Amino acid sequence: MIGLALNLVTYFEWMKYAKPDWVLLILFYWCVEIPDRIGVSCGWVTGLMVDILNYSLFGQHALAKAFVAFFAVTASRRIRRYDLWKQCVVVFFIASVDIGITILIANLTVSTEVRLIYWQSALMSALIWPFIYVVLRFLRQQVRSGS
Repeated sequence: MIGLALNLVTYFEWMKYAKPDWVLLILFYWCVEIPDRIGVSCGWVTGLMVDILNYSLFGQHALAKAFVAFFAVTASRRIRRYDLWKQCVVVFFIASVDIGITILIANLTVSTEVRLIYWQSALMSALIWPFIYVVLRFLRQQVRSGS
């Protein structure tokens, strides 16, 4: 829910395409950390909520987020062993694929121009990943310890 709320925050006009995909980052973290509880169905439902909140084509973001969840769950053991900077590269790749799927589906329904500026969001998501990782890990440890 926090990721959905952060995606709704309006940014300056010049940051319109450079805002990180908060839902993707949070979904990716939980799919990697607890793949037995958070998976493809959670990604699908989360994507449907993003579709509803963005008034976009129903299922557009759902398919992309389900793919993110599938990748994160299947590669979770390997991703957890990576250093944080290598995880940033993985996040950049998966955010780029998420954007690519979304643009592809949008292109199939209405003619949209594919521009390089759309991938700024993937770069920002990768750059903010260490912060998200540290915060969510801290919160998970706090909940686990009962504090």
